[in-house]
Amino acid sequence: MSNDKVFQMKFEKVYGLLLDKAARKGRTKAEVDEVICWLTGYGPEQVDAFCSTDLCYGDFFRNAPQPNPNRVLIKGVVCGVRVEEVEDPLMREIRCLDKLIDELAKGKPMEKILRKQEEATMWVCPKCGRSFKNTEQSHYCGKPPATIEEYIAAQPEETQGYLRQINAAIKTSIPEAKEKISWSMPTYWEGRNLIQFAASKRHIGLYPGPEAVEAFAAQLTEYKTSKGTIQLPYNKPLPLELIGKIAKWCGENN
Repeated sequence: MSNDKVFQMKFEKVYGLLLDKAARKGRTKAEVDEVICWLTGYGPEQVDAFCSTDLCYGDFFRNAPQPNPNRVLIKGVVCGVRVEEVEDPLMREIRCLDKLIDELAKGKPMEKILRKQEEATMWVCPKCGRSFKNTEQSHYCGKPPATIEEYIAAQPEETQGYLRQINAAIKTSIPEAKEKISWSMPTYWEGRNLIQFAASKRHIGLYPGPEAVEAFAAQLTEYKTSKGTIQLPYNKPLPLELIGKIAKWCGENN
């Protein structure tokens, strides 16, 4: 199943599957809720309320109020993939929950499932106090950016020019799309996320979805791609015309 299909599934349906998996091994709804709330920052009453709405699974994670910083400690294989190697940020969050529920179903005690910082050496940002797997890991201190320009301004100065060029190429191609920050990434939205981008240490990640990557595969041979992701390294000129075409394709195939 493609990432987009997973993101568009109703939360109520996926939640029921998670409960069934845990119940078959004698684990309870309260334990499932504890795992979900630990990971996302929602309360149990909010999780229950979502089951009476049309909330999609992707938006459940995109709108998580307080993702647990210790989720970077979640590692291992689930559903045939290694959680820490999943490139798409949103799918990685989903696989983290899959991994935790898998551990719950296998009888792992709750105190081991809910990772603690002491389980690994972590770097603590001296400005905001958040913990990260990697030293000097790029992140936002304090309040997350509310606009794309705020996101760009928060990045290293040498990265900002690349981000502004990409943003301009996308904006010109889909001018009617709404600009927003979704899952801490610049996003163009029209009923759903059309295309996103984010800065990494050695490249900018462009996230148009797996169908777009497949549609433009012949023009992306010079770039590293994975399901729904295109890596644009800083040591190559930005393919701005191609980025614009991809964005336009995303808008037309919403």
